[in-house]
Amino acid sequence: MAIVGLVLKREAPEALEAARPIVAWCSANGVEAATEPETADLLGIPGMTKSMMFDKAEAIVVLGGDGTLLATARLCGPRKIPILGVNLGTLGFLAETPLEELTQVLALALEGRAHVEERRMLQATVVRASGETTEHQALNDAVLSRGAMGRTIDLEARIDGEFLALFNADGLIVGTPTGSTAYNLSAGGPLIHPTVRVMILSPICPHALNMRPIVVHDSSTLELRLGSSREELLLTLDGQETVSVSSEDTIRISCSSFEACLVTAADISFYELLRKKLGWARP
Repeated sequence: MAIVGLVLKREAPEALEAARPIVAWCSANGVEAATEPETADLLGIPGMTKSMMFDKAEAIVVLGGDGTLLATARLCGPRKIPILGVNLGTLGFLAETPLEELTQVLALALEGRAHVEERRMLQATVVRASGETTEHQALNDAVLSRGAMGRTIDLEARIDGEFLALFNADGLIVGTPTGSTAYNLSAGGPLIHPTVRVMILSPICPHALNMRPIVVHDSSTLELRLGSSREELLLTLDGQETVSVSSEDTIRISCSSFEACLVTAADISFYELLRKKLGWARP
């Protein structure tokens, strides 16, 4: 029996209510629905940890918004599971499946006939002075920013071993094309079609008139280090996971081997989404 995993935005009663008709549809169509133990009893379905659910499910339904979808994409890891995002929040740029069409789209996903876009992700590796390494994934962006001190930082950037720049700024956003409509947009970075194979480097509040965002090929490896031993740094993945970094550590960012499989509407283009949801190029 096929399994559909339900990821519900926490403390959101509307997500619980939206899940009930999906559970009923699954029951009527010989599909097992599963969710986390915290909400499984309320829906009368089996409870599974997220890791177990992502191991077994043929499709994941995210009921929340872009933040819930981003967290889900990171947790899917190497498994290419179709992710159907239903927006119950404010913008929903990534979570674009309308609630009223969800069961129809879910049926197509289980049959392998849904429109799925494979989105490139980032891998950020923190190399400690001791030699210890930790790896982190991101669908939108990896952001290096100053800690609690209210002043700019010096951030040395190398690309494929070559010196690139010394950013004197509040931080640096390393974004994917998917993330070009997120924090990168707020920092004045370019909008990039999600199928283009690039990474975007957008300084945050640079203290220089000649420091602008730059787009590099996604086969590149970036190496970033603090230019001053007096500072501290935070690495934030998709605005959700934060890692403290010291001046003796190195951060390497490259394209991940993981890809997020987002179920999208075949009849709505990226450019139409820009106009409808971000108001881009409206007269």
